[in-house]
Amino acid sequence: MAKGPPTPITPRPVLEPRDVETLAYIHSNKFITTRIFHRKFHPNHTFWNACLHLRRLVVAGLLLKSQGLPNEDTCYSLTRPALHHLSGIARILLPREVRSPHINRQELEHDKRVMGMRVQIEREEGLGGLTWLSDYEMRCGLRMDWKRALEEGRGWDLAGTRLRRLNRRTPDGYFEGALKGVPHAFVLEYEHSAYNRDQIMGMVLNLHRDFPQAYRLVVCRDKPRAIRMLEGVGHLVRSGLERPRWAFSFLDMADNLPFTRVPWVTPDWAYPPFVKDPILKVGRSSTSEPGPATEVPA
Repeated sequence: MAKGPPTPITPRPVLEPRDVETLAYIHSNKFITTRIFHRKFHPNHTFWNACLHLRRLVVAGLLLKSQGLPNEDTCYSLTRPALHHLSGIARILLPREVRSPHINRQELEHDKRVMGMRVQIEREEGLGGLTWLSDYEMRCGLRMDWKRALEEGRGWDLAGTRLRRLNRRTPDGYFEGALKGVPHAFVLEYEHSAYNRDQIMGMVLNLHRDFPQAYRLVVCRDKPRAIRMLEGVGHLVRSGLERPRWAFSFLDMADNLPFTRVPWVTPDWAYPPFVKDPILKVGRSSTSEPGPATEVPA
């Protein structure tokens, strides 16, 4: 048989260390939008700088660009060559079936706000050694010790490890860090659409089962919903040891304030010990038992 021309071999892209970390961060969230990319990677530069950076990665064949409607934010996710490259240098772990992430447009607003809170929490200088495990990574089967090894350059120790997708419900984020040298673990749950009683009960049971030692931080879209959620969980969590591990706030606070200054409020209307000098005092809702509004002690 006549031999045809040899199949050209596509060279692996040559990435700067900054691009490797950028792509790994985008992959950890499944995708990123232009505005969140600007907020995370170019906070001291113009929005146009962020657009140019993203365009360069798209032209290099490392990012896929997608947009649902003309007025929606543009989303970027990693291409298959980028996924294989990061896996080849032991920067990420991949499941057996490698495919580009699917962006659910119905959950886009929820996911964007969770990413915004993540960026804000990662800015907190007092939370040292922070490692973040996203809901996407948890659903893929990534564990916290594996994620830490990948970020610390010990990914080769995980040779042969394959991810197995999980079917159970996961929170929106799980992160660990140290405050004044003391390690802490936190779970983040964001309520974008109102939860009914069954959903609240399922959230309480899942977080208690999967994260028994972590603080469970619940963020709601606004203050009235946060108070309603606080009271709903407070009726379900009766144990005196469990109640201080639950804390509630709302999006405007969690997305704009340093982590330790967000007014996280427990079911007993107190601040957890990691909150320092909060700038807002939260009163009981007007639908609670009659009586004067009670302020949380600073």
